[in-house]
Amino acid sequence: MTEPTSGELELQRRWAESRWPTPFLHSGSLGPVRVISPGRWNRGPGPDFRDAQILDASGRARRGNVELHLEASAWIQHGHADDPAYQDIMLHVVDWAAQGGHARRTRDERVPAAIPLPEPLGTAVTGLPCDDIVSRAGLAAVNERLRQIAERRFLRKSTELRALNVPRGPGAPDDRRSLLAAARALGQPFNSAAASGAVRAALEEADRWDDVSLRIDTAGWRRGRGALGSSDGLTEILTTLLQRWTMGGSTPWRAFSELSALPLPAATDHLRIAGMLGRARAVQLLADAVYPLTGAWHRWSLLPGARYRRTDELRSRIDGPAGSRASAIGGDRLVWRHRQTQALLELENRRCRHLACRICPLAALDRSQPSAIGAANTG
Repeated sequence: MTEPTSGELELQRRWAESRWPTPFLHSGSLGPVRVISPGRWNRGPGPDFRDAQILDASGRARRGNVELHLEASAWIQHGHADDPAYQDIMLHVVDWAAQGGHARRTRDERVPAAIPLPEPLGTAVTGLPCDDIVSRAGLAAVNERLRQIAERRFLRKSTELRALNVPRGPGAPDDRRSLLAAARALGQPFNSAAASGAVRAALEEADRWDDVSLRIDTAGWRRGRGALGSSDGLTEILTTLLQRWTMGGSTPWRAFSELSALPLPAATDHLRIAGMLGRARAVQLLADAVYPLTGAWHRWSLLPGARYRRTDELRSRIDGPAGSRASAIGGDRLVWRHRQTQALLELENRRCRHLACRICPLAALDRSQPSAIGAANTG
């Protein structure tokens, strides 16, 4: 495994963000392809990204691995030609500048055809439909549209959690589903599968809650900071929470129902574990497991808004220049709460990454409500 250079790391970052002037890449044998998802960034041995999703020229969906290099010849230099881990590469992507503005084919037939990655979409791009949308459509209208987007996201999350295939084990299906949801939420963003897999195995082997013994496999574990950054730390946190939720004849589902009815400070105090699970992670557990599973939309929508780096550009475009905002809406500010932050994430993932402006709910808002500014000013 050759360690990537700083240039290759930057190339991987650009691919992970999927921010290009066009959502199409010209791939040679596949023709023009549209990138739907860049896949999971692999920090270990093997292809740079796994399970990327594309649409080929015929509109057929494909899923596979992606490898990125500064130059196509690096395929041989890094030993990929003889490595079985790289035999199923779907796309081989190279740096546009390093290829002289086009994909060069090497003389070695063992090197897959290379696709040039375009220059990234710059932060100074103007003219997008969401640029200063508040000034043009009105603060009230934008707030309402973001609320609608967030509610759809909440309902989708709720549906996904309630559809979890629960294993055999102690308690009713909702009890086991609650524990799976907690493991998936606490394992985010990289270790959800390992955490939920460990819970599934532990439940299958137990007849009572007292028999549940968690053992999270460290193979493929992505380490991070704090207790949740290690498999042992997450194991201890989940074990502690399970003991709390099953104490005195209670169940995880009953605990979830009680948490969803508590004010936020009381709910986070119940979840916090000294030195291991702090307030921020407790709020995340409420947002990604407790509230969606119990259908507590009102509680979920009132959570404080977090900052996600990938939404900063979209947030600044919606806010627009301070001067134009002040003249258009009297200086009112859009207060970014949880529901609006979730709406930004939904737009970023499903629209902005693919520059799908024509079907963006915010762009449609500007077209369908030309008098929204006046309504916001007089309201």
